[in-house]
Amino acid sequence: MRYLIPAATCCALLICALFAGCTSPTEAGIQPVGTTVGTPVETTQTVAPTPTPEAIVQLPASQAIDFTVNKDRPTGKITLQWTNGPGMSSAQVIDLTVTRADGTPEDQRITNNNALGQINGYDSITLPGTLDGMDHVQVHITMGGKVYLVYDQDVGSVNPYSSTNSSLNFNS
Repeated sequence: MRYLIPAATCCALLICALFAGCTSPTEAGIQPVGTTVGTPVETTQTVAPTPTPEAIVQLPASQAIDFTVNKDRPTGKITLQWTNGPGMSSAQVIDLTVTRADGTPEDQRITNNNALGQINGYDSITLPGTLDGMDHVQVHITMGGKVYLVYDQDVGSVNPYSSTNSSLNFNS
Protein backbone atom coordinates (compact mmCIF):
# COMPACT_ATOMS: atom_id res chain seq x y z
CA MET A 1 0.00 0.00 0.00
CA ARG A 2 2.88 2.26 0.79
CA TYR A 3 4.25 2.01 -2.83
CA LEU A 4 0.86 2.07 -4.53
CA ILE A 5 0.30 5.83 -4.30
CA PRO A 6 3.79 6.85 -5.65
CA ALA A 7 3.53 4.24 -8.44
CA ALA A 8 0.06 5.46 -9.46
CA THR A 9 1.31 9.08 -9.40
CA CYS A 10 4.27 8.23 -11.64
CA CYS A 11 2.02 6.41 -14.12
CA ALA A 12 -0.41 9.35 -14.19
CA LEU A 13 2.44 11.84 -14.84
CA LEU A 14 3.82 9.64 -17.63
CA ILE A 15 0.41 9.43 -19.31
CA CYS A 16 -0.05 13.20 -19.02
CA ALA A 17 3.40 13.78 -20.57
CA LEU A 18 2.58 11.51 -23.51
CA PHE A 19 -0.73 13.25 -24.20
CA ALA A 20 0.81 16.71 -23.82
CA GLY A 21 3.30 16.04 -26.60
CA CYS A 22 6.37 16.61 -24.48
CA THR A 23 8.02 13.50 -25.85
CA SER A 24 7.71 14.49 -29.55
CA PRO A 25 10.80 15.69 -31.44
CA THR A 26 11.44 19.40 -31.42
CA GLU A 27 12.72 19.64 -34.99
CA ALA A 28 10.94 22.27 -37.03
CA GLY A 29 11.53 20.27 -40.22
CA ILE A 30 8.89 17.68 -39.39
CA GLN A 31 5.76 18.33 -41.41
CA PRO A 32 2.52 16.40 -41.48
CA VAL A 33 2.25 13.98 -44.34
CA GLY A 34 -0.10 15.13 -47.05
CA THR A 35 -1.95 12.91 -49.46
CA THR A 36 -0.72 12.74 -53.01
CA VAL A 37 -2.53 11.58 -56.06
CA GLY A 38 -0.53 8.83 -57.74
CA THR A 39 0.01 8.87 -61.48
CA PRO A 40 0.40 5.58 -63.27
CA VAL A 41 3.98 4.72 -64.07
CA GLU A 42 4.64 3.31 -67.49
CA THR A 43 6.70 0.15 -67.30
CA THR A 44 8.73 -1.31 -70.07
CA GLN A 45 9.85 -4.87 -70.24
CA THR A 46 13.51 -5.32 -71.01
CA VAL A 47 14.77 -8.51 -72.49
CA ALA A 48 18.11 -9.72 -71.22
CA PRO A 49 20.62 -10.18 -74.00
CA THR A 50 21.39 -13.74 -74.95
CA PRO A 51 24.75 -14.64 -73.49
CA THR A 52 27.40 -15.25 -76.06
CA PRO A 53 28.61 -18.82 -75.98
CA GLU A 54 32.03 -19.44 -74.57
CA ALA A 55 34.68 -20.55 -76.99
CA ILE A 56 36.11 -24.00 -76.48
CA VAL A 57 39.77 -23.73 -75.51
CA GLN A 58 42.35 -26.22 -76.64
CA LEU A 59 44.77 -26.49 -73.73
CA PRO A 60 48.47 -26.47 -74.61
CA ALA A 61 50.08 -29.90 -74.82
CA SER A 62 51.95 -29.26 -71.57
CA GLN A 63 48.62 -28.67 -69.77
CA ALA A 64 46.44 -31.19 -71.58
CA ILE A 65 44.12 -33.52 -69.68
CA ASP A 66 42.87 -36.65 -71.39
CA PHE A 67 39.13 -37.17 -70.86
CA THR A 68 36.09 -38.79 -72.44
CA VAL A 69 32.38 -38.05 -72.18
CA ASN A 70 29.97 -40.96 -72.58
CA LYS A 71 26.22 -41.36 -72.34
CA ASP A 72 24.98 -44.76 -71.23
CA ARG A 73 22.19 -45.91 -73.54
CA PRO A 74 20.02 -47.91 -71.15
CA THR A 75 20.20 -45.51 -68.19
CA GLY A 76 20.84 -42.11 -69.79
CA LYS A 77 23.67 -41.40 -67.32
CA ILE A 78 26.44 -39.12 -68.56
CA THR A 79 29.98 -39.86 -67.39
CA LEU A 80 33.04 -37.65 -67.61
CA GLN A 81 36.16 -39.75 -67.14
CA TRP A 82 39.68 -38.39 -67.19
CA THR A 83 42.78 -40.50 -67.56
CA ASN A 84 45.56 -38.24 -66.42
CA GLY A 85 47.64 -36.07 -68.74
CA PRO A 86 50.42 -33.53 -68.19
CA GLY A 87 47.96 -30.88 -66.90
CA MET A 88 46.58 -32.96 -64.03
CA SER A 89 49.16 -31.59 -61.59
CA SER A 90 48.01 -28.01 -62.21
CA ALA A 91 44.24 -28.66 -62.47
CA GLN A 92 42.39 -27.10 -59.54
CA VAL A 93 38.78 -27.92 -60.50
CA ILE A 94 37.12 -30.18 -63.06
CA ASP A 95 33.47 -29.24 -63.49
CA LEU A 96 30.78 -31.20 -65.37
CA THR A 97 27.55 -29.40 -66.24
CA VAL A 98 24.67 -31.35 -67.80
CA THR A 99 21.59 -29.54 -69.07
CA ARG A 100 18.97 -32.21 -69.65
CA ALA A 101 16.55 -32.15 -72.56
CA ASP A 102 13.84 -30.61 -70.35
CA GLY A 103 16.17 -27.67 -69.54
CA THR A 104 17.10 -28.79 -66.02
CA PRO A 105 20.79 -28.12 -65.32
CA GLU A 106 22.91 -30.14 -62.91
CA ASP A 107 26.50 -29.55 -61.97
CA GLN A 108 29.16 -31.53 -60.14
CA ARG A 109 32.81 -30.75 -59.60
CA ILE A 110 35.96 -32.36 -58.34
CA THR A 111 38.56 -30.15 -56.66
CA ASN A 112 42.16 -30.55 -55.61
CA ASN A 113 41.29 -30.09 -51.92
CA ASN A 114 42.97 -33.23 -50.65
CA ALA A 115 46.20 -34.19 -48.91
CA LEU A 116 48.16 -34.28 -52.18
CA GLY A 117 46.76 -31.01 -53.52
CA GLN A 118 46.00 -32.71 -56.84
CA ILE A 119 42.97 -34.19 -58.53
CA ASN A 120 43.17 -37.97 -58.82
CA GLY A 121 44.48 -38.84 -62.28
CA TYR A 122 42.00 -41.64 -62.94
CA ASP A 123 38.59 -40.56 -61.74
CA SER A 124 35.13 -39.74 -63.06
CA ILE A 125 31.93 -37.78 -62.49
CA THR A 126 28.52 -39.24 -63.40
CA LEU A 127 25.30 -37.23 -63.65
CA PRO A 128 21.82 -38.30 -64.72
CA GLY A 129 20.72 -37.47 -68.26
CA THR A 130 17.54 -38.19 -70.17
CA LEU A 131 16.80 -41.57 -71.66
CA ASP A 132 15.52 -40.50 -75.07
CA GLY A 133 16.58 -36.88 -75.29
CA MET A 134 19.47 -34.74 -76.32
CA ASP A 135 21.39 -33.44 -73.31
CA HIS A 136 23.91 -30.60 -73.38
CA VAL A 137 27.27 -31.25 -71.71
CA GLN A 138 29.94 -28.73 -70.74
CA VAL A 139 33.30 -29.47 -69.12
CA HIS A 140 35.22 -26.64 -67.45
CA ILE A 141 38.74 -27.03 -66.09
CA THR A 142 40.26 -24.47 -63.73
CA MET A 143 44.04 -24.03 -63.88
CA GLY A 144 45.97 -21.23 -62.26
CA GLY A 145 42.71 -19.57 -61.20
CA LYS A 146 41.48 -19.31 -64.81
CA VAL A 147 38.45 -21.31 -66.01
CA TYR A 148 38.68 -22.99 -69.43
CA LEU A 149 35.75 -24.45 -71.36
CA VAL A 150 37.21 -27.59 -72.90
CA TYR A 151 34.05 -29.46 -73.99
CA ASP A 152 30.66 -28.10 -75.09
CA GLN A 153 28.44 -30.52 -77.02
CA ASP A 154 25.01 -32.07 -77.19
CA VAL A 155 25.00 -35.77 -76.41
CA GLY A 156 22.13 -38.06 -77.14
CA SER A 157 21.23 -41.64 -77.43
CA VAL A 158 18.28 -43.68 -78.44
CA ASN A 159 17.22 -46.02 -75.68
CA PRO A 160 16.63 -49.40 -77.31
CA TYR A 161 14.23 -50.32 -74.50
CA SER A 162 11.98 -47.30 -75.01
CA SER A 163 8.48 -47.63 -76.40
CA THR A 164 9.25 -44.85 -78.92
CA ASN A 165 12.02 -46.91 -80.49
CA SER A 166 10.92 -49.67 -82.79
CA SER A 167 13.08 -51.99 -84.83
CA LEU A 168 10.12 -52.64 -87.13
CA ASN A 169 10.21 -49.17 -88.64
CA PHE A 170 10.91 -49.67 -92.35
CA ASN A 171 11.52 -46.66 -94.55
CA SER A 172 11.62 -47.24 -98.29
